[in-house]
This record gives sequence, C-alpha cells and structure tokens, in this order.
Amino acid sequence: MNFPVINPLSVLPEIILLATSIVALFIALFLPDRRGHQLNYLGLVGVLAAIAVLPMLWAKVEVGFGGAIVSDHFALAMDAAILVSALAAFLLGLREVEPGADYVALVLWAALGMMVLTSAVELLSIFLGLEVLSLPLYVLAGFRRDRTTSKEAAMKYLLMGAFSSGIFLYGLAFLYGATGKVSLASIQAAILQNFTSHPLFLEIGAGLVAVGLAFKLALVPFHQWVPDVYEGSPTPVTAFMSVGTKAAAFGALVRILTVALPAGIVHWQPLIAFLAVLTLLFGNLAALRQTNMKRMLAYSGIAQAGYLVVAIAANSQMGVGAGMFYVVAYAFMNIGAFAVVAALSGQNEEGAEIASYRGLAYRRPWLAVSMTVFLLALASIPPLVGFPGKFYILRAAVSSGGVLLAIAIVVGTMISLYYYLRPVLLMFTHSEETESPFPATAHWTAHVTVGVMLAGTLVLGILPGLLTGPLQNAVHAIYGL
Repeated sequence: MNFPVINPLSVLPEIILLATSIVALFIALFLPDRRGHQLNYLGLVGVLAAIAVLPMLWAKVEVGFGGAIVSDHFALAMDAAILVSALAAFLLGLREVEPGADYVALVLWAALGMMVLTSAVELLSIFLGLEVLSLPLYVLAGFRRDRTTSKEAAMKYLLMGAFSSGIFLYGLAFLYGATGKVSLASIQAAILQNFTSHPLFLEIGAGLVAVGLAFKLALVPFHQWVPDVYEGSPTPVTAFMSVGTKAAAFGALVRILTVALPAGIVHWQPLIAFLAVLTLLFGNLAALRQTNMKRMLAYSGIAQAGYLVVAIAANSQMGVGAGMFYVVAYAFMNIGAFAVVAALSGQNEEGAEIASYRGLAYRRPWLAVSMTVFLLALASIPPLVGFPGKFYILRAAVSSGGVLLAIAIVVGTMISLYYYLRPVLLMFTHSEETESPFPATAHWTAHVTVGVMLAGTLVLGILPGLLTGPLQNAVHAIYGL
C-alpha cells in the first residue's frame, strides 16, 4: 500500500500556528482562570513566525498530503493577507477583548483554516478548510459574553454559516457525482474529456459552490448576516474576519472556478457577474443611510466584495492578478479603519457612532488623519492603495469585454464618495461639546496597528509595482504557466 507523501513544508505556516495554539493552551494550565496578556503576545510571536517563513517558501512550490495541498505563490499571497489580519486581531485584542488562551487559540485556528482553504486543491480538503475557519469565528463573534449584541452576532453567524456550509457541501457532492473525481485538476480533465455525460450536475454543482462561498464573501443576497455580526462582534474580531474570510473565500473560488470548471463548458460567468454588480451597487446604496461606523464599514465591505468578484468574472489572468492586489490593498485599508474604531472605543464601543466623530481632528489629530486616509483609500482616491487596486479591476473588466461591469464599478465608486466623505467632514468640523465621548487614551498596540496599516496604504498606493511583480508569479501558479 502506498501512503501519500505528507511534506510538512507544504503546511509549514499552518504548523507554526497550530503549535503556537497548543503552547498557549498548555501555558494557560498554569495561569489563574486561563488569562494573561502574555498569551496574546505569544499569539503575536506565532503569527510573525508564520509570516517570516513565507519568503522562504516563495522560492519553490511545495505539494503535500498526496497532492491535496499546494503551497504555491497564489496560496502564499493569500496567506500573507490572512496573517496580517490575524496580527491585527492580536494587537487590537490586547485592550478590546479579555485576553487568554481561548482567544489566542481561536484566532490561530481560524487563520489556519483560512490558509488551508486557499491552498487546498481537492474537494474534501477545501471543505475541511472552510469548516476549520468557520467554527472558531462563530465563537469569536460572541466572545464578549457581557454584551447582548455579541451573543446575537454569534447566533446569527452560526445559523447562516451552517446553512451556507450545507449548500457548499451539496455543491461539492454534485461535482463529485458528475465526474467521480475529487482533485480540481482531475475534475477539469474529466470535464474536458467527457463533459456531456452529466452537464446538469456540473451546472448545479458550480452554482451551489458559488452560492456557498458567496455567503463567506458576503455577496448579495447572501449578505444578511454581515451588518449585525460586524457590529456585535468585538472590533478586533470584526477586523480579522472582514479581511481573512474574504481572502480565503476569494482564493477558494478562484481555484475552483479557474482550475476545475472551465468557463467555456460550465457557464458560471453570468452568475458571478450578476452577483458582483448586485453586491457592489446594493452595498454602496445601503451604506448611505448608516449612522453606526461599524455598520457603515460592514456595508462598505459588502460593496468591496462586489468589486473583488468583478475580478473573478473577468475570467482572465489580468482579472485574477487584479483581485489578488485588491485583497492585499483591502487588508491595509479596512484593518486600518477598524484599528481607528478600536482605538476610539472603550468597553461600551463609544467610538461606534459616526456622529461621535465630530471634531475628532481637534481632539485626536493622529487618529483623525489616519481614519481620513483609510476612508479615502476605500473610496479609491489617488495616490492611496485603493486607487490602483480598483483601477486594475476596472482594466481587467474592460479587457474581457465586460463594459457593463466597468460601468457598475464607476457608478458604485461615485456613490461611495458620499458616505466615505461624510465622516471625514465631521472629523474636521468643530464640535460644541466640551467633553470627548472617547476614552482618554488608546492602547499602544492600537496606534502601532494604525501606523503599520497607514504605511502600507500609502506606500503601495504610490509604488504599486512593489506588489504587482510578485503577484504575477502567483497568477502563473493558478494557470499553470
């Protein structure tokens, strides 16, 4: 009997995260009530170690577990965005949530599942990654047990997540039933050799898989959980899931649709394009009437997911590359915005209401300027990173003949200017109130997070070539070039 080659290098970052979580749980046995700020620092060290090995793995494609896991440039690029979001979860979590082994382990396990989802090239491994990322997030959403909104967020996320997982698994079953294969490359080969045997199964399977991942990407009409979950979850958890989940779901969707299901045979492009347009228009329109900063950023995230899926709908190397750039850009912009929210929020989330930001520039100029930069970047104002990110997606849509997709991007961006600029104007408007609604000081880690994300937003906006070159290798990895 031949046993599959495991090859630990193919999952080295995941091994580091898992080992760190085990060490944290072991140390907690000797701490009162399993609590301790040092455990959050241990989580930080584990994530930084995982980030440190990514350049080493970049030199060579590693295949493990009998071909079920591939650590290629595409997976490593998505892993970088996921690990940055996990890093923010630990930095911001030192004040926002009660630190301890359970928080550290849950964040690390969720990040591990996200990374498995982006590198899995076999149906069972893909579903395993999806579940490993989902289960810890359900608990993290309700981590603030003293708040009713946090409990409500956990329950809604659990119910909607379980429903979407069932749909996704059903879609995978249809794909296996149509081809008899579990490897993505084998599914494509089976389709190309004998695609007329079960064409209906293929179409149904592709549709259900797309719908299942649409829940994770928060595409309309599968977005209902997002505003309540983002608002109710602790802000560090919201920042983590808003970026990490999108990166993982984007990676899985690209692999499944590009590698396993050729667009010329399985007609998923119209569905993906329709969901993208519906999502970016609805997300921007719904964000116009929000008065809560976290809910506004939630609907903004829905709209940003629409832009991201336009890159997939382009069905080209240019589109995949543009989508990958936008994932990284979104990580810096969005985590930065949530870092400012966390810095201005006490235990009762005082910084959540947009009206409370009035006059912020005269009280906390550093945070006001930083939030301005992040919001303008999300609005795609040059020379910030959001501008080249959206420009690359727009170019990919036009190059593929998707003129309507390009028009939708322009319209959505114009709508978004209103709700992104509204907080900016408030922050630089004098307030008649003498007392600030915000805590007197913010934890130093919140300022560090804001500074790192601000640097990324500015540098990659001015010099996008620093990222486009390496991402070209990642695109080649997907298309086997």
